[in-house]
Amino acid sequence: MAISGEGRFEEVARKARRVQDAVAEVRGRAALNGVRIEVEADGRIVGLELPDAALAQVISRAHELALARARERAAELRAELTADPMVAGVLRRLTRALPDLANSPGPQAFPPDGVDEGANGYALPAAIRRRYGLG
Repeated sequence: MAISGEGRFEEVARKARRVQDAVAEVRGRAALNGVRIEVEADGRIVGLELPDAALAQVISRAHELALARARERAAELRAELTADPMVAGVLRRLTRALPDLANSPGPQAFPPDGVDEGANGYALPAAIRRRYGLG
């Protein structure tokens, strides 16, 4: 029995959600010359160990600046695509096909809810900042 176009679309949407959830769990780790770092697939630093606290502070500030620049450029690029009426229609169709996806909070940013990290949800975790006297 053949799957209808609508059924195939829903199947692809479910697959996309599974892949998105799996990617959200990906972590990369590296250690080099006394520096240990852990990042998520999107580049967010979730773990950092350095022998020098001043260096940790410089890295944190540079990371925040680079992330802001990357987000701004990515938003500019996405605007061209999302302004296309066909793409907008597909997005509407997707949100109707999977209402739980549209209402889902998505991957949770570090730190957990209730902990104020300021404007940058990608800042170094509070425990790391405390370890190096950064705040």
